[in-house]
Amino acid sequence: MFKGENHSELVGMHGSLEMNTGMCVRELLEDFEIVSTINHMALIANQGFVDFRNNVYAAVLASSLRLASLDYTKRRYCNEEPDQQKNEVTRYIEAYKTAKTHIHTVMSRLSTEGKQPPSLGVFGASLVLERLPSSFFSAHLLYRLGNEYDAHAVSRLILEQIAWAHCAYSCDNIKIIRTIVTTKTLSKLKNVFPECGRLYSFLSRKTHISYSSHGEFLEVQRERNLVLLSHTNFYEYTFVILTLADLFAVVWELTQLDYMNKLESIEIKNGFPAVVAGRPFQKVIQNHLKDFKEAANK
Repeated sequence: MFKGENHSELVGMHGSLEMNTGMCVRELLEDFEIVSTINHMALIANQGFVDFRNNVYAAVLASSLRLASLDYTKRRYCNEEPDQQKNEVTRYIEAYKTAKTHIHTVMSRLSTEGKQPPSLGVFGASLVLERLPSSFFSAHLLYRLGNEYDAHAVSRLILEQIAWAHCAYSCDNIKIIRTIVTTKTLSKLKNVFPECGRLYSFLSRKTHISYSSHGEFLEVQRERNLVLLSHTNFYEYTFVILTLADLFAVVWELTQLDYMNKLESIEIKNGFPAVVAGRPFQKVIQNHLKDFKEAANK
């Protein structure tokens, strides 16, 4: 991202546009639809292509029924339109896509051309933050699968990395940067983003799964103990993923301030950077959460 005499050259965030296998798999897993019978299953991208869905369903169904003709299978069994109504899963996926777009948009506003190389702290912060979209994807997939505790653990990692970047960016001494303890950086971040303290406490409780939390995944049915392997608290997941995206944007703009061609989450007040209280993305978060609440009240 940066080139300089004292810094390693990095591949830019806008690399080759060629779609490789890994990128295709990630895009599929971000928003997929299950096409299945009892015997066979296929995952397809949820892109609203009815013909493609019916073609895949015909192949799956023909294999299950041992039918030779895909055309006959389509005519006989594949006339139903997929359900396009919103549910909690689709609302959550929309929120994740909103978070992803927000992160990539704010990162794309960085420009280093014609500017001095960054300090070690600013450079280190950019490295840590630039790899976080991968962690956002990991958290999202785990939330989508209902692996709540694992997803919250990854979300806490994201929050800790953001806090590390915020703590490191003002340093220009590698010895000091090396001594930064990730889990102790939240207190400094809370000074500019108070919400992160409450979020970190919540994610920590979920990550450590204390005895008091066991009731969240244990049930007794017919005098038998059952362990719940999947949870569907998609309102909660939406709040976490969007709040982290908001925090990412705040810290990205703050740590890369001298290289941003547009600011939205940070403003300069009396010569010092400050978090914008009414930044646009907060309204976006409220709208997504409102959508959940209104649907629950219908």
